[in-house]
Amino acid sequence: MTIHLITGSDPRLVSDKVTEITRGLIKSMNSLESRSTILETHDAGATSADLRENAIRQAVASAETMSLFGEERVVVIREISEATVGELSTLVKYLEHPSDSTHLVVSASGKLPKSISDALKRSGATVIATEPPQRRQELVTWFLEKFAESELSVDATALNDIIDWLGEDQARLPGLIDTLVSAYGTSKKLTKPDVSVFLGDAGSVKPWDLTDAIDAGDSPLALEMLTRMIRSGDFHPLQVMAILHTHYLKLMRLDGPELHSPADVLTLIGGKSEFQGKKYLTQYRRIGSS
Repeated sequence: MTIHLITGSDPRLVSDKVTEITRGLIKSMNSLESRSTILETHDAGATSADLRENAIRQAVASAETMSLFGEERVVVIREISEATVGELSTLVKYLEHPSDSTHLVVSASGKLPKSISDALKRSGATVIATEPPQRRQELVTWFLEKFAESELSVDATALNDIIDWLGEDQARLPGLIDTLVSAYGTSKKLTKPDVSVFLGDAGSVKPWDLTDAIDAGDSPLALEMLTRMIRSGDFHPLQVMAILHTHYLKLMRLDGPELHSPADVLTLIGGKSEFQGKKYLTQYRRIGSS
Protein backbone atom coordinates (compact mmCIF):
# COMPACT_ATOMS: atom_id res chain seq x y z
CA MET A 1 0.00 0.00 0.00
CA THR A 2 1.03 3.61 -0.49
CA ILE A 3 1.85 6.48 1.84
CA HIS A 4 1.57 10.05 0.56
CA LEU A 5 2.72 13.26 2.24
CA ILE A 6 1.24 16.43 0.75
CA THR A 7 3.09 19.62 1.71
CA GLY A 8 2.86 23.35 0.99
CA SER A 9 2.40 26.75 2.61
CA ASP A 10 -1.09 27.40 1.24
CA PRO A 11 -3.69 25.14 2.94
CA ARG A 12 -6.02 25.50 -0.04
CA LEU A 13 -3.52 24.05 -2.52
CA VAL A 14 -2.64 21.32 -0.04
CA SER A 15 -6.30 20.44 0.48
CA ASP A 16 -6.96 20.34 -3.27
CA LYS A 17 -4.04 17.97 -3.80
CA VAL A 18 -5.21 15.70 -0.95
CA THR A 19 -8.62 15.48 -2.62
CA GLU A 20 -7.02 14.74 -5.99
CA ILE A 21 -4.77 11.99 -4.59
CA THR A 22 -7.63 10.47 -2.61
CA ARG A 23 -9.91 10.34 -5.65
CA GLY A 24 -7.15 8.70 -7.67
CA LEU A 25 -6.55 6.04 -5.03
CA ILE A 26 -10.24 5.20 -4.72
CA LYS A 27 -10.61 5.03 -8.49
CA SER A 28 -7.62 2.68 -8.77
CA MET A 29 -9.26 0.19 -6.40
CA ASN A 30 -12.09 -0.57 -8.82
CA SER A 31 -14.23 -1.25 -5.77
CA LEU A 32 -18.00 -1.57 -5.90
CA GLU A 33 -18.24 -0.20 -2.37
CA SER A 34 -19.30 3.40 -1.78
CA ARG A 35 -16.72 6.08 -1.10
CA SER A 36 -17.90 6.40 2.51
CA THR A 37 -17.07 2.78 3.31
CA ILE A 38 -13.47 2.83 2.05
CA LEU A 39 -12.43 6.39 2.94
CA GLU A 40 -11.86 7.90 6.38
CA THR A 41 -10.71 11.47 6.96
CA HIS A 42 -9.34 12.79 10.25
CA ASP A 43 -8.31 16.34 11.18
CA ALA A 44 -5.03 16.68 13.06
CA GLY A 45 -5.34 20.46 12.81
CA ALA A 46 -8.09 20.69 15.42
CA THR A 47 -7.94 23.57 17.89
CA SER A 48 -7.38 21.55 21.08
CA ALA A 49 -4.68 19.04 21.99
CA ASP A 50 -7.27 16.43 23.01
CA LEU A 51 -9.05 16.67 19.67
CA ARG A 52 -5.79 16.47 17.71
CA GLU A 53 -4.51 13.47 19.66
CA ASN A 54 -7.88 11.71 19.42
CA ALA A 55 -8.05 12.31 15.66
CA ILE A 56 -4.59 10.82 15.13
CA ARG A 57 -5.34 7.82 17.36
CA GLN A 58 -8.57 7.13 15.49
CA ALA A 59 -6.81 7.44 12.14
CA VAL A 60 -4.08 5.00 13.17
CA ALA A 61 -6.66 2.56 14.55
CA SER A 62 -8.53 2.70 11.25
CA ALA A 63 -5.33 2.22 9.26
CA GLU A 64 -4.41 -0.85 11.30
CA THR A 65 -7.86 -2.45 10.98
CA MET A 66 -8.82 -4.53 7.97
CA SER A 67 -11.78 -3.02 6.14
CA LEU A 68 -15.03 -4.98 6.45
CA PHE A 69 -16.11 -3.85 2.99
CA GLY A 70 -13.10 -4.60 0.84
CA GLU A 71 -9.43 -5.48 0.71
CA GLU A 72 -8.20 -1.87 0.74
CA ARG A 73 -9.07 1.42 2.37
CA VAL A 74 -7.87 5.02 2.30
CA VAL A 75 -7.14 6.91 5.51
CA VAL A 76 -6.49 10.66 5.36
CA ILE A 77 -4.96 12.70 8.18
CA ARG A 78 -5.04 16.41 7.44
CA GLU A 79 -2.65 19.04 8.80
CA ILE A 80 -0.32 16.90 10.91
CA SER A 81 2.03 19.91 11.10
CA GLU A 82 -0.37 21.40 13.68
CA ALA A 83 0.19 18.47 16.06
CA THR A 84 2.95 18.17 18.65
CA VAL A 85 5.58 15.45 18.87
CA GLY A 86 3.63 13.76 21.65
CA GLU A 87 0.35 13.87 19.74
CA LEU A 88 2.05 12.33 16.69
CA SER A 89 3.69 9.48 18.61
CA THR A 90 1.04 6.90 17.65
CA LEU A 91 1.46 7.80 13.98
CA VAL A 92 5.25 7.54 14.24
CA LYS A 93 4.87 4.06 15.74
CA TYR A 94 2.40 3.03 13.02
CA LEU A 95 4.83 4.09 10.28
CA GLU A 96 7.38 1.57 11.58
CA HIS A 97 5.09 -1.21 10.31
CA PRO A 98 2.36 0.29 8.09
CA SER A 99 -0.62 -1.83 7.14
CA ASP A 100 -0.61 -3.74 3.87
CA SER A 101 -4.28 -2.93 3.30
CA THR A 102 -4.31 0.84 3.87
CA HIS A 103 -3.39 3.76 1.65
CA LEU A 104 -2.35 6.56 4.01
CA VAL A 105 -2.52 10.21 2.91
CA VAL A 106 -1.23 12.88 5.29
CA SER A 107 -0.99 16.62 4.71
CA ALA A 108 1.04 19.44 6.24
CA SER A 109 0.86 23.19 5.61
CA GLY A 110 3.67 23.92 8.05
CA LYS A 111 6.98 22.52 9.27
CA LEU A 112 6.90 18.95 10.52
CA PRO A 113 8.57 17.76 13.74
CA LYS A 114 11.73 15.78 13.00
CA SER A 115 10.32 12.58 14.48
CA ILE A 116 7.40 12.36 12.05
CA SER A 117 9.46 13.66 9.13
CA ASP A 118 12.05 10.92 9.65
CA ALA A 119 9.36 8.27 10.17
CA LEU A 120 7.68 9.21 6.88
CA LYS A 121 11.01 9.10 5.08
CA ARG A 122 11.83 5.65 6.47
CA SER A 123 8.39 4.37 5.48
CA GLY A 124 9.04 5.32 1.86
CA ALA A 125 6.34 7.97 1.71
CA THR A 126 5.86 9.78 -1.58
CA VAL A 127 6.25 13.51 -0.94
CA ILE A 128 4.19 15.84 -3.12
CA ALA A 129 4.97 19.56 -2.79
CA THR A 130 2.18 21.93 -3.81
CA GLU A 131 4.25 25.12 -3.53
CA PRO A 132 4.26 26.95 -6.88
CA PRO A 133 7.77 27.74 -8.21
CA GLN A 134 9.12 31.29 -8.09
CA ARG A 135 10.87 31.56 -11.46
CA ARG A 136 8.58 32.72 -14.24
CA GLN A 137 9.29 29.93 -16.74
CA GLU A 138 8.92 27.25 -14.07
CA LEU A 139 5.68 28.91 -12.95
CA VAL A 140 4.36 28.82 -16.53
CA THR A 141 5.15 25.10 -16.65
CA TRP A 142 3.41 24.58 -13.30
CA PHE A 143 0.26 26.31 -14.57
CA LEU A 144 0.34 24.32 -17.82
CA GLU A 145 0.54 21.08 -15.84
CA LYS A 146 -2.51 22.08 -13.79
CA PHE A 147 -4.49 22.79 -16.94
CA ALA A 148 -3.29 19.54 -18.55
CA GLU A 149 -4.45 17.54 -15.51
CA SER A 150 -7.96 18.82 -16.22
CA GLU A 151 -7.59 18.29 -19.99
CA LEU A 152 -8.14 22.02 -20.44
CA SER A 153 -6.21 23.97 -23.07
CA VAL A 154 -5.49 27.72 -23.08
CA ASP A 155 -3.47 29.81 -25.50
CA ALA A 156 -0.29 31.62 -24.43
CA THR A 157 -1.94 35.03 -24.02
CA ALA A 158 -4.71 33.65 -21.84
CA LEU A 159 -2.23 31.67 -19.76
CA ASN A 160 -0.01 34.67 -19.08
CA ASP A 161 -3.04 36.78 -18.20
CA ILE A 162 -4.16 34.17 -15.66
CA ILE A 163 -0.69 33.97 -14.11
CA ASP A 164 -0.36 37.76 -13.82
CA TRP A 165 -3.92 38.24 -12.56
CA LEU A 166 -3.80 35.57 -9.86
CA GLY A 167 -0.38 36.76 -8.71
CA GLU A 168 0.37 35.20 -5.32
CA ASP A 169 -3.15 33.80 -5.03
CA GLN A 170 -2.47 30.63 -7.03
CA ALA A 171 -4.76 28.65 -4.74
CA ARG A 172 -7.66 30.11 -6.74
CA LEU A 173 -6.48 28.23 -9.82
CA PRO A 174 -8.30 24.90 -9.14
CA GLY A 175 -11.59 26.76 -8.70
CA LEU A 176 -10.97 28.77 -11.87
CA ILE A 177 -10.20 25.60 -13.82
CA ASP A 178 -13.40 23.94 -12.57
CA THR A 179 -15.38 27.02 -13.65
CA LEU A 180 -13.79 27.08 -17.11
CA VAL A 181 -14.39 23.35 -17.63
CA SER A 182 -18.02 23.80 -16.57
CA ALA A 183 -18.47 26.76 -18.92
CA TYR A 184 -16.61 25.55 -22.01
CA GLY A 185 -15.87 21.85 -21.64
CA THR A 186 -12.44 20.54 -22.65
CA SER A 187 -12.64 20.44 -26.46
CA LYS A 188 -12.00 24.14 -27.03
CA LYS A 189 -8.67 25.97 -26.73
CA LEU A 190 -9.51 28.98 -24.58
CA THR A 191 -8.44 32.53 -25.41
CA LYS A 192 -8.05 35.69 -23.35
CA PRO A 193 -11.70 36.82 -23.83
CA ASP A 194 -12.88 33.34 -22.77
CA VAL A 195 -11.10 33.42 -19.42
CA SER A 196 -11.12 37.13 -18.52
CA VAL A 197 -14.79 37.17 -17.46
CA PHE A 198 -14.12 34.50 -14.82
CA LEU A 199 -10.95 35.91 -13.22
CA GLY A 200 -12.56 37.95 -10.43
CA ASP A 201 -10.40 40.28 -8.32
CA ALA A 202 -6.67 40.42 -8.99
CA GLY A 203 -4.60 38.42 -6.53
CA SER A 204 -1.81 39.72 -4.32
CA VAL A 205 1.74 40.27 -5.55
CA LYS A 206 5.28 40.04 -4.22
CA PRO A 207 6.74 43.06 -2.39
CA TRP A 208 9.35 43.48 -5.11
CA ASP A 209 6.61 43.90 -7.71
CA LEU A 210 5.75 47.14 -5.90
CA THR A 211 9.32 48.35 -5.39
CA ASP A 212 10.29 47.46 -8.98
CA ALA A 213 7.39 49.55 -10.30
CA ILE A 214 8.35 52.50 -8.10
CA ASP A 215 12.02 52.21 -9.06
CA ALA A 216 11.02 52.20 -12.74
CA GLY A 217 8.99 55.37 -12.25
CA ASP A 218 5.80 53.61 -13.37
CA SER A 219 3.23 55.27 -11.09
CA PRO A 220 0.09 53.57 -12.50
CA LEU A 221 1.67 50.13 -12.15
CA ALA A 222 2.96 50.94 -8.65
CA LEU A 223 -0.53 52.00 -7.54
CA GLU A 224 -1.98 48.82 -9.02
CA MET A 225 0.57 46.66 -7.16
CA LEU A 226 -0.09 48.58 -3.92
CA THR A 227 -3.85 48.09 -4.28
CA ARG A 228 -3.47 44.36 -4.91
CA MET A 229 -1.19 43.90 -1.90
CA ILE A 230 -3.53 45.66 0.53
CA ARG A 231 -6.85 44.43 -0.90
CA SER A 232 -5.73 40.80 -0.66
CA GLY A 233 -5.38 41.12 3.11
CA ASP A 234 -1.85 39.68 2.94
CA PHE A 235 -0.26 43.02 3.80
CA HIS A 236 -1.28 45.64 6.36
CA PRO A 237 -0.53 49.24 5.26
CA LEU A 238 2.10 49.46 7.99
CA GLN A 239 3.78 46.35 6.58
CA VAL A 240 3.90 48.02 3.17
CA MET A 241 5.51 51.08 4.76
CA ALA A 242 8.08 48.83 6.42
CA ILE A 243 8.84 47.14 3.08
CA LEU A 244 9.40 50.50 1.38
CA HIS A 245 11.45 51.81 4.32
CA THR A 246 13.74 48.76 4.21
CA HIS A 247 14.11 48.93 0.44
CA TYR A 248 15.16 52.58 0.31
CA LEU A 249 17.27 52.34 3.44
CA LYS A 250 19.33 49.72 1.59
CA LEU A 251 19.70 52.07 -1.37
CA MET A 252 20.81 54.89 0.94
CA ARG A 253 23.51 52.66 2.41
CA LEU A 254 25.09 52.49 -1.04
CA ASP A 255 25.62 56.24 -1.14
CA GLY A 256 29.27 57.00 -0.46
CA PRO A 257 31.34 53.83 -0.70
CA GLU A 258 32.92 52.95 -4.02
CA LEU A 259 30.96 50.08 -5.54
CA HIS A 260 32.27 47.89 -8.35
CA SER A 261 30.25 44.69 -8.16
CA PRO A 262 27.12 43.06 -6.73
CA ALA A 263 29.35 41.51 -4.07
CA ASP A 264 30.29 45.01 -2.86
CA VAL A 265 26.58 45.83 -2.60
CA LEU A 266 25.75 42.68 -0.64
CA THR A 267 28.54 43.46 1.82
CA LEU A 268 26.71 46.69 2.70
CA ILE A 269 23.06 45.60 2.61
CA GLY A 270 23.39 41.95 3.58
CA GLY A 271 22.10 38.92 1.74
CA LYS A 272 23.62 36.31 -0.53
CA SER A 273 21.68 36.70 -3.79
CA GLU A 274 23.84 38.00 -6.62
CA PHE A 275 20.64 38.83 -8.51
CA GLN A 276 19.54 41.11 -5.66
CA GLY A 277 22.98 42.69 -5.57
CA LYS A 278 22.79 43.44 -9.30
CA LYS A 279 19.32 44.97 -8.94
CA TYR A 280 20.39 47.34 -6.18
CA LEU A 281 23.62 48.26 -7.96
CA THR A 282 21.74 49.01 -11.20
CA GLN A 283 19.11 51.10 -9.43
CA TYR A 284 21.72 53.03 -7.42
CA ARG A 285 23.67 53.85 -10.58
CA ARG A 286 20.46 54.91 -12.31
CA ILE A 287 19.35 57.39 -9.63
CA GLY A 288 22.89 58.52 -8.84
CA SER A 289 24.36 59.85 -5.63
CA SER A 290 22.37 62.33 -3.57
